[in-house]
Amino acid sequence: MTWVETKVTDQSVAPIHVQPPTASPPRRAPRWVRWSLLALVACSAAVYGWDASRTGYSDYYATAARSMATSWKAFFFGAFDPQSTITLDKLSGFLIPQALSVRLFGFSPWSLAMPQVVEGLITIVAVYFIIRRWIGPIGGLVGATLMAATPLLVSMFSHPMEDGMLTMFSILAIGALQLCIDTQKHRYLLLAGAFIGLGFQAKMMQAWLLLPAMALVYLVVAAGPIVQKLWRLFAAAVVTLVVSFSWMTAIALVPANSRPFIDGTTDNNIFSMVLGYNGINRFISNFVPGALTNDPISRGPLDAHPVGLVPTALTHSPLKLFVPVYASQIGWLYPLAALGLVLGIFVIQKSKKEGTAQRGLRSAVLLNGSLLLTLGGVMSVMNFPHTAYLASMAFPLAALGGVGLILAWRDPHVRRSKLRFALPIAVATQTVWSLALMANYPHFAGWLLGVVGVLGGVLSLTLLGHALGWEYTKRRWPMAAVLAVVMLAPLAWSLSTLDNPYAGTANDAYAGPPAPAVQRSFAQSQGSYGIGLDSNLATPSTFRLETSIYNYAKAHSGNLQFVLATDSWRSAAPIIMNGGGRVLPMGGYSSRVAAPSASGLRQLVAANSVHYVLLTGADSKSGVSTPNVFEIHHWVQTACRLVPPSDYHRGTSSSATIAVDQLYDCQE
Repeated sequence: MTWVETKVTDQSVAPIHVQPPTASPPRRAPRWVRWSLLALVACSAAVYGWDASRTGYSDYYATAARSMATSWKAFFFGAFDPQSTITLDKLSGFLIPQALSVRLFGFSPWSLAMPQVVEGLITIVAVYFIIRRWIGPIGGLVGATLMAATPLLVSMFSHPMEDGMLTMFSILAIGALQLCIDTQKHRYLLLAGAFIGLGFQAKMMQAWLLLPAMALVYLVVAAGPIVQKLWRLFAAAVVTLVVSFSWMTAIALVPANSRPFIDGTTDNNIFSMVLGYNGINRFISNFVPGALTNDPISRGPLDAHPVGLVPTALTHSPLKLFVPVYASQIGWLYPLAALGLVLGIFVIQKSKKEGTAQRGLRSAVLLNGSLLLTLGGVMSVMNFPHTAYLASMAFPLAALGGVGLILAWRDPHVRRSKLRFALPIAVATQTVWSLALMANYPHFAGWLLGVVGVLGGVLSLTLLGHALGWEYTKRRWPMAAVLAVVMLAPLAWSLSTLDNPYAGTANDAYAGPPAPAVQRSFAQSQGSYGIGLDSNLATPSTFRLETSIYNYAKAHSGNLQFVLATDSWRSAAPIIMNGGGRVLPMGGYSSRVAAPSASGLRQLVAANSVHYVLLTGADSKSGVSTPNVFEIHHWVQTACRLVPPSDYHRGTSSSATIAVDQLYDCQE
């Protein structure tokens, strides 16, 4: 049923078709909307999948995925190595699809990246259905399009990283919450809690950041007595905790001598790793005992990352989200999202005075406004090592952008008030903001400055004329023009990922050209990207030498449990990625974990489990304060025999590397 409101003018009475405020969304969207959604998904699949075969490796995680695909024990525990001696320094739920893909299709960049492509497509479709429930099918299509064109997400869903799964489950949780509100069926609220718990498996406590906003929306918008809603929220919270802690609990129940050592800890406790090392201790030092503390001296690729280029005064300020290095990835829609927030609040207040409900719109405004406040606040105060952390802000920005456009163009409350000028003002502001961002990258698509400036200026004046009373003969083209102006710049950044230099890497999501200062840092660091995730595979001469060392040790180790023990994951990773299954990595990700300790290594040697030990130089270590590694070095150098480089090294001229990498035979 369609409601018709009459608008009285001096000349005629014109019908305006408005979505009934209390009605459910139509069961079937217009055919052109359905076909447009299908086209959007197909285009997204093409763009996301374009880099799948050349996405490269995030060596630390790729090694774990290879190990998990090789051994079911490593799969269950999320172990870094096939022998399951040590876990990753975080939960490995995000690697489960990658490990299964590697089992099915073999180990390659393509098999690691494809699960994230699928996660991205599921996310886009879910976004459409959520926003459709809020403001109708056209709004759903607009919001999904804005979401799909977010540069950061295009890079993220094209590469193997944990944020893809977290984003997908977060959106599914929001969708389940809205289903619960619309249908008043409690099981959907429980399902939302389960999705948050699954998101926890992908990126731990970051998934919980959605909970305050979701609980607030349910309490305010859902029907029913407040006590009943509180009990239902309690039940959903229990589901969230059970699903979140299920895997951790299962691992913790396994005796320590039957499972890998838990990286990131000093007490071999997975709760210390998840809640401390990766959680509260990042904000409050030593709050959770047993978690490894931060290395007192930061070093390595940190200086190559955009985080290191944010002015110190902005590091713990919301203003850092407006710095071009971040805003060009996630912040193109800031003005449009502000429009959606303002108009949404206005329409809700008007509806209350008229005694009509706007349940979907209330959900949209309250949820997304709360998410931006919560997520923006947390991101503002924390030091996040990878730009992909900001992916969680993409949905509320896209959703509010879609809400703003639909309300500005179609809602009668807005069209009859002074807020009818909001759309031309927002388009003008959006144009200026886009030009300001693009000006930081003058050598990238310079033609965009003129095009966006001219189109935005002309469209702002046209919309201003419309607000003053001029009517169009066709009502659809201005909305298409607004979308074009809003999306032109971010779409250029997103499509630039089709060109490999602008596609980001498996270590970090970043689309388009980095800022000049970032580019200089990349050059100085020989292209490393992200923090500490590149292994010695990035240095060909070192990789060739360590491959020769492994082959020599393998030829002389027989059926020992380990062919080679090495003091760094950076030297172990290339060997494991190339199929070497009997490598013992020591020190964990940070090079500061006693797994094994020096005495533990001595026991392994005495038990005839390993004979050969590779000692690497400082450049192969992730940490500076590594007393356990220093103790291992001292024992190996005094108790074992140095293998002459000529025994395993042939045909290269890497004398400097030979002096750094040393192989010892500890056979007694």
